[in-house]
Amino acid sequence: MRKYLLNSGVLGSIFSGWSLLQSTKDSPRDWRLALLWLGWLSSVALSIGVVAQDAETKRRIAAGEIDEKDAKPSKAEKKAAKSRKVTLSI
Repeated sequence: MRKYLLNSGVLGSIFSGWSLLQSTKDSPRDWRLALLWLGWLSSVALSIGVVAQDAETKRRIAAGEIDEKDAKPSKAEKKAAKSRKVTLSI
């Protein structure tokens, strides 16, 4: 549980949820608000998924199922992931 609560991605999504909750009080109820909440839920789910995947990778390395160098992405994989990164601005 501690690995989830102390992860910066999870903390960021929780604090953004607090900000979204505060803005929900004053904003009109329309489709844009629903999309904001949907986006927030997906960011929480993704950040929790990343923590779970990282924990599973660490467990597999400790158990000797995979090699540590195989678990780390190569420079080409990092570059490809960075090029796929999409930013959303509202």
